Amino acid sequence: MEDRKRKIVLTNIFGIAAVIIALVVIYLSTGGLSADAVVWGGMIVLLLIAITAVKTGKKKEYNYAGAVVGGIMIVAGFALSAFSYSVTGETTGSGIITGGIILFIICFASLRKSADSDIRDERSLKIGTWAISYSWYLTFLAVIVMFWLSYLDIVKIDACAALGILIMLMPLSTVVFQWYFSGKGDVY
Repeated sequence: MEDRKRKIVLTNIFGIAAVIIALVVIYLSTGGLSADAVVWGGMIVLLLIAITAVKTGKKKEYNYAGAVVGGIMIVAGFALSAFSYSVTGETTGSGIITGGIILFIICFASLRKSADSDIRDERSLKIGTWAISYSWYLTFLAVIVMFWLSYLDIVKIDACAALGILIMLMPLSTVVFQWYFSGKGDVY
């Protein structure tokens, strides 16, 4: 298996492991699993499996099939959201819509990508590695600041807000650092 495919598969295996760990934590902290948690966890696992199939397959038919499945998920999510008597709760429809949009965008972007776009040299790999490292340090410092602000009762930080900030901070700062280092020409 080539290096790119191996990274995609490993990333998705880690994602599936994270979902399983989250479900175990929910089970241990609440004494059970709600239908929403199981549906969301299963949906994320299925989405990761679909993305792995699309990103590691060489045929364009995989991308077309993934885009169609993403479109079906979007329509199904809207249909599920329209029914207020949903067994699994109100948020499941929006989760299916979100997963469908993600799958559709990934498949559509893969169809439009040129063959030369995956060419990587030592410089781009080095810039990517340093950008992720800088992003990790920035995120770690943000966690420290949020902890102390909350611990010292300077600001009440909701766990959901803190996680949302971290979820947005890490990928966005990685992109910014990659852009900065690419414009600079090198890391140093």
